[in-house]
Amino acid sequence: MPSRYRRRTLLQAPFVVAVATLAPRPGHAADGPTLRIGMAAPATTMDPHLLSNAPSNALASHIFDALVTNDEQSRSKPGLAASWRVLDDTHWELALRRDAVFSDGTPFTAEDAIVSIRRATDLPSLASFRTYTRTIRAMQALDPYTLRIETTVPDPLLLNSLSRVRIISARYNEAATPDFNSGSAAIGTGPFVLHEYTPGNRVVLARNDRWWGPRLPWAEVVLRMASDPGGRLASLLAGDLDIIEAVPAEGMARVEADMRFHLIRGLSSRLVYMGLDGARDVSPFVVGPDGKPLERNPLKDLHVRQALNMAINRQALVERVMSGNAVAAGQFLLKGAPGTAPDIDSAPYDPNRAKALLAEAGYPQGFRLTLHGPNDRIINDTKIVQALAQMFTRIGVDARVEVMPWSVYAGKASRAEFSAFLQSLGVNTGETSNPLTAVVATYDREAGTGAANDGRYSNPALDDLLRQAARTLDDTARNELLGRASGLAFRDVAIMPLHHEVSVWAARKPLTYATRADQYTLAAGVGQS
Repeated sequence: MPSRYRRRTLLQAPFVVAVATLAPRPGHAADGPTLRIGMAAPATTMDPHLLSNAPSNALASHIFDALVTNDEQSRSKPGLAASWRVLDDTHWELALRRDAVFSDGTPFTAEDAIVSIRRATDLPSLASFRTYTRTIRAMQALDPYTLRIETTVPDPLLLNSLSRVRIISARYNEAATPDFNSGSAAIGTGPFVLHEYTPGNRVVLARNDRWWGPRLPWAEVVLRMASDPGGRLASLLAGDLDIIEAVPAEGMARVEADMRFHLIRGLSSRLVYMGLDGARDVSPFVVGPDGKPLERNPLKDLHVRQALNMAINRQALVERVMSGNAVAAGQFLLKGAPGTAPDIDSAPYDPNRAKALLAEAGYPQGFRLTLHGPNDRIINDTKIVQALAQMFTRIGVDARVEVMPWSVYAGKASRAEFSAFLQSLGVNTGETSNPLTAVVATYDREAGTGAANDGRYSNPALDDLLRQAARTLDDTARNELLGRASGLAFRDVAIMPLHHEVSVWAARKPLTYATRADQYTLAAGVGQS
């Protein structure tokens, strides 16, 4: 990709604060109702390839399609690719839809797919999509509607990976992030088109009547960024919103008591966890009990990580902080799921053993530790961090709390600026290869591994197992390798799993929503009973 493109993106993207109000394009609908959705976490960009995180990916899904679509249970279904076949271990052939056009009327072809995948791979990013495209060696348009993909190794998850890359028009190959934020390059084949984007405030979409999918009932969709849980709920109850995500636990009874509204629940694949800086010899937010610098980072010691893990009362988090809308976690997925370790449960709550482990590690008086977290991204994020601080303090670790908006927190976490930090990850493949590769594989930007490894954990034995699994097409053999890798990661306390979220939406009657394991709130999934 031309260096001019890279320079422009790097120089402009971090400073974008744009408000775009676009004139309606051909294909916009003028009739039908408006749907108003309250979003819990703000998307930070309209560029579908800049940052791989849930809020931005969910927003992009309204405007841009992918070759493969993940359904509500994260199963791969046809998208812009109508069908596919495996030619051999490293060659796939995809037959593309002939009825898909971009919102400006331009036909969709294989060249658009190739350009999009290359851009997602090469675009400089702190949360790169290269995690999903790293095995692709070459792509070839056999004709406008046939795409052949060659991988470097057998890649059993290629279809799921392709579902993560949204397709842009090849005409915007060199467009920079500000061009997407302004709307000039935000041209997709998806169910909606961008009408207005006010960062941190709202996104207004209009129905794309050129979309190849079923006609949707909503002429206009307003995605309002409402990160304050109480304010989001109040807006719903006041009639200013039609449906909201991430209903606060303390407000659920109010919804259930109001005949105008109802709750919609669904088990998600999202794991909430605490990450630790186990890489640096000196960590920036760890000091001695007297506040003086320590000669070594205690988080590098396995006994210390085990102590912190045992200090967490996960059942109390589930019952008191999450009001029962969560399941205690011990791995990326519930034990028994594909790619999990058969012998690992949630760490036992044992504060006495935790104190003993600290003493064995040479910290009988503990140390001071700052816990960082977002305050508008994860359900009850601030309360979770505060609860963890109390639990750590009980074993002698003087824990302080610092939270900040996700728009600030995400970049700092990606740059590994914290010592202990709250994070979450949606496990959207039904097995553990992607979370293992993203969260605990050694950080390697060129290889596309460790993209979400904000603690910079590194274990060569785990990396080797993941490399073997990535080449294994047989599901049983691959899941056995992934299970061994999971065992290494969680016995070593690479991260501290807390819980799997149960997602809760609230909507005015008679609206319905098809809940998704990935927790996305998509306007196309909202209907009326």
